[in-house]
Amino acid sequence: MKKTFFLLILFVLFGHTISQAQNVLEIAKAMFAKTHSIKTLSYTMKKTERIKGKSVLQISSGKLNRDPLKVYLKQSFPKEGIEVLYVEGTNNNNALINPNGFPWFSVNLDPFGSTMRENQHHTLFNSGYDHVISILEHLYTKYNDQVESMAKIDGSVVWDSHNCWVVSLNNPYFKYGSYTAQKGETLLTIAGKFKLSEHMMLEKNPSIKSYTESLAGRTILIPNDYSSKMVLYIDKVRMVPLVMKVYDNEGLYENYEYTNVVINPVFNPEEFKSDYKDYHF
Repeated sequence: MKKTFFLLILFVLFGHTISQAQNVLEIAKAMFAKTHSIKTLSYTMKKTERIKGKSVLQISSGKLNRDPLKVYLKQSFPKEGIEVLYVEGTNNNNALINPNGFPWFSVNLDPFGSTMRENQHHTLFNSGYDHVISILEHLYTKYNDQVESMAKIDGSVVWDSHNCWVVSLNNPYFKYGSYTAQKGETLLTIAGKFKLSEHMMLEKNPSIKSYTESLAGRTILIPNDYSSKMVLYIDKVRMVPLVMKVYDNEGLYENYEYTNVVINPVFNPEEFKSDYKDYHF
């Protein structure tokens, strides 16, 4: 198993792809390897997230440098022109925001704070593919020999002019249960520990007011996994997911659609500075 996995990593990293998939595990492993090799990324993302029972749509273009983490986002819907710039280790690790409206000047905000997290399942730290891939790798390890029966190839589809495999992962074990938080634990640390959605837990526990609230000794309701079902459109050539649909026990929980994806673009260093010629901070 380990030998096969490392051969697949080498296979993908040297620019080859799987021309005919033997099974869904080959596709998954190649996707893991390819996404881990990405250093920079640019894209347009249309995301739909369920917030308090309603679907919230947002469309943004993004630029990402993985290490050190640098993120630039520009929203086109619903608030056209909002810009976000984050560069790890600078600006007191705050994000610089151009609201393109009131209060009519750029502001520094905590990426984990309530203002930036309003109507958002995730933070800017989850930009790109690393977050979803870490969840899938966790499930692969957790369910091991059962993964092949849980995952399947549902055919092919053309997305943004790219031929994609449609891969679904159905999780019959998804459920909610009680969890007693340990010293120092918050929704953020619990989500990181078990690869869960902190937003899902926040909505299931109305007595919790923030993601960073201390929960030591409290018994809360948490899911045992991130989702009951995932559907991915995986680019057959580039081996990256272009669509990610995530379901819970109530239906579609979040949907991410990527277009205009460029893998490992060469960014001008100025593109992660607030005074870059195309920005309006």
